[in-house]
Amino acid sequence: MGKNDYVLVIDVGSSKIRAMFAGKGINNTFKIKGEKVVEYDGFYEGRFLDEEKLSGIFEQIFTELDISIKKVGKVYVSVPAEFSSARTTDLTVHLGDRRKVRKSDVDSLFYTAGEKAKSADVEVVSVSAINFCLDDGRITNAPIGENALTLSAKISIIYANKAYIDLFNGILAGFNFTSVEYISDMLAQALYVIPREKREDLSLLVDVGDLTASIAFVKGDGLVGLTSFSRGGGFITNDLSEALGLSLNEAEKLKKQIVLSVKPRPNDYYELTSDVGKTIKIPLAEANEVANYRIDELAQVIAKCAQMWTKEYVAYLPVYLTGAGISKIKGGRDYLAKCLGRNVNYGVPNLPGKNKPELASVYSVLNEALKSCE
Repeated sequence: MGKNDYVLVIDVGSSKIRAMFAGKGINNTFKIKGEKVVEYDGFYEGRFLDEEKLSGIFEQIFTELDISIKKVGKVYVSVPAEFSSARTTDLTVHLGDRRKVRKSDVDSLFYTAGEKAKSADVEVVSVSAINFCLDDGRITNAPIGENALTLSAKISIIYANKAYIDLFNGILAGFNFTSVEYISDMLAQALYVIPREKREDLSLLVDVGDLTASIAFVKGDGLVGLTSFSRGGGFITNDLSEALGLSLNEAEKLKKQIVLSVKPRPNDYYELTSDVGKTIKIPLAEANEVANYRIDELAQVIAKCAQMWTKEYVAYLPVYLTGAGISKIKGGRDYLAKCLGRNVNYGVPNLPGKNKPELASVYSVLNEALKSCE
């Protein structure tokens, strides 16, 4: 990849589609030539709520970005957890004689795993290593150059639903791109926002958006578990609307005021201006209780997933939170940590001015796209 090469990435969120045309900058930064964010109806329970509008959204994005598609050629599209799955497998390659492990040996393992994983209903979007094992029993994340007779690996395979791939292939074919590459959103985030040393053992990544929450257990360069369910920040807005008799617009205003770290007193209220210009007083305790309910619900799901994907209770499990669904609620991360009984870190891009949980996804996908070009 040349110094002046740029890639076009499309990050598909549950309420926004972000497009970014960018290249590599200095010191692991990016040079952004153009970006566009479009709000849309999103997806729910594995289906887009208004699939027919997607083509028009892409037309708007490409027009406003003013990109020469012929010059770009290829586009990279994220695959949300709601349209993907992950599984692990063990493979061994025999090297013939005891010798140093080569990059071609690792590539052969990945190729074999990818071929065995092919299926009619899904497409393989990623094959990566959780760890490698040499024949003397040593576990490593960097086998190349080590002496061995056989090389084994625990491999993580991530699939995308065929219907998702077909949908976006069809849309993007209409804009004459030469090729489309799909990138697992959660794997990209795991590799970008979680430090490598934290991935040597198990780490947990939780991405809470507007309509969906995704949970991934991360180890090495792969995912050992991945799931999602249709719950997010938009459900808190809806709950506030229903429980407190507010319009959705008023509920969204209220959500921006909520502070979950404050212990409510009997006469504490949030004040907001209604849609008709009147001042509304909302009891602080009631509003906080509504927001807490959804975060409690998420914590319970995380705890069940931990039981499924960890053989024993992991006393120290680093947890990283991305997305805007909880991180934008004041005290939301801390309340989630309290429910889990664990520290929760924000997963953010290591970029000046861009170190926000809601930007983790698009910059992670961009990072993977640029690595793919190398």
